[in-house]
Amino acid sequence: MFHNSTMKYFFTNCILIWVSCSSFSLVYAQSDQFKVVLDPGHGGRDPGNVQNGYYEKNITLSISKKIKTLLSKEPDVAVYLTRDKDVAIDLDARGPFANKIGADVFVSIHCDAHDSNAYGAGTFVLGLHRADKNLNVVKRENAVIYREEGYTENYSKFNSDAIGVSVIQEENLNQSIQLAYKVQNSLVKKASRRDRKVKQAGFVVLYGTIMPSVLIEVGFLSNPNEGAFLNSSEGQYKIAEAIAAALVAYKNEFFMNTVSFEVPSKESSTYYQIQLAASDRKLLENDPFFKGLKPIYRDEGSGVIRYFYGRTNSSQTAQELLNLARNKGFKDAFIAETNE
Repeated sequence: MFHNSTMKYFFTNCILIWVSCSSFSLVYAQSDQFKVVLDPGHGGRDPGNVQNGYYEKNITLSISKKIKTLLSKEPDVAVYLTRDKDVAIDLDARGPFANKIGADVFVSIHCDAHDSNAYGAGTFVLGLHRADKNLNVVKRENAVIYREEGYTENYSKFNSDAIGVSVIQEENLNQSIQLAYKVQNSLVKKASRRDRKVKQAGFVVLYGTIMPSVLIEVGFLSNPNEGAFLNSSEGQYKIAEAIAAALVAYKNEFFMNTVSFEVPSKESSTYYQIQLAASDRKLLENDPFFKGLKPIYRDEGSGVIRYFYGRTNSSQTAQELLNLARNKGFKDAFIAETNE
């Protein structure tokens, strides 16, 4: 069994669906590029929050463009915007846009408002509403659907007061939470924002995605000081820098390896793999438990599921893979020799 305290939380909150696989089948295939979809909130006829002369739609677009510029400097990262100008994009079109291009993460950028002097940044993942204050934020962000043509038909499956979580989103909830904490911590440390924590809520824009997704409220336009900060080029750059850094950290931890190796040819009869763990639970390859190691294989032939990392003919490469696995925290990992 896995001895990891965080796994208990994720297993009790996630539903895993599996397609039947043969022994040693690759669990999940992923492209070489880390694809990020940035979603600047609101736009066009929907200005979002308008407070103290500041327009949410303009600020979210400016921050998103700055994030794209920063991420474009990173190798193997592709960045897409749901909108790159002041146009209205229906909420139910933003998630499917990310799905169509096969995005690895979806990040929706917003600005908050309140009738108090509240301030600070918060990051949300999809979920049932836990508190009235979360529900109020959701109602504001979801309210735009009533301005869209055909909203009755397009959103008939949604209840804007309490949106449930589908099975697909449950599968990605653990990684959404990992991403959310990285974003939130970066906003607090790098952009000096007050920590309004990671929370769950039923945003329509997140409901349509099938990848790890977060919605960020970068601050309150209703607060004069924070509004001025968010409306300034310096403030927007600090926010963008913090979010970009979090996305790079997430990519490096969950999507990247530092050891390159060749998959053995079909003619080979002997190869080496790194056994990471054995369990009675089935995990997706992109589960946070594997800490970004790829590719992950599983063997279900012995009554217990064994998880392996990598596959190579070279004993030297196998040792490098083992070192990497142990550096990632798999202290009991070992090299397994397999004949086929």
